[in-house]
Amino acid sequence: MKSQRVSFFLANNIAVYSDSKKKPYIHLFDGGVSDNLGLRALLDRLILSASLPDSIKGTPMEKAHKVILIVVNAETKADTKWDGLASPPPFGAMFSSYTGVSIERYNHETLALLKEAVKPWADEVKKQRCKGRAVSTEPGSCGDIRFYVVEVRFDALKDETERNYFGRLPTSFNLAPEDVGKLREAAHRILVESEEFKRLLGDLR
Repeated sequence: MKSQRVSFFLANNIAVYSDSKKKPYIHLFDGGVSDNLGLRALLDRLILSASLPDSIKGTPMEKAHKVILIVVNAETKADTKWDGLASPPPFGAMFSSYTGVSIERYNHETLALLKEAVKPWADEVKKQRCKGRAVSTEPGSCGDIRFYVVEVRFDALKDETERNYFGRLPTSFNLAPEDVGKLREAAHRILVESEEFKRLLGDLR
């Protein structure tokens, strides 16, 4: 029942764009607050299709045995310097803090939904592929399907100074070359130290 309500809500939101006379133009904005991780489109599509096997039928993913979802979370952190001052922060700082908190909470919710969804997805694929046969998870068998959700975020860095430095870098296409180099190196470290990524590498051996 819940899935039907969500499907109705999503379909209702999309339906308004089907009439080009009423909406001859569509103006797009940064979608940070609505989907900062870029995962909602995936989740919404699977909710609407109601079945992962049906959604990937006829695509290169139809026979996949390992599905790796690398989620890059580059959310910035609010400036905490105002915590040491008696005067209230200016409007710009308050607005930035508001949007930052909203994005962070929504990111946590989206990631939690994804992590909860991968096991039912795997079960659906196994059921479809095995079709009544005994489910075997041996390599290449009908039940050989695994999902890996790998999150790359600055909070995973062990050093507090590093976490603060990267957390305050703007999400911009115009960064200094040294910042770009540091970001790439930090992202590589976070990825290879991720327990989920290590699990993937172990399963690939």
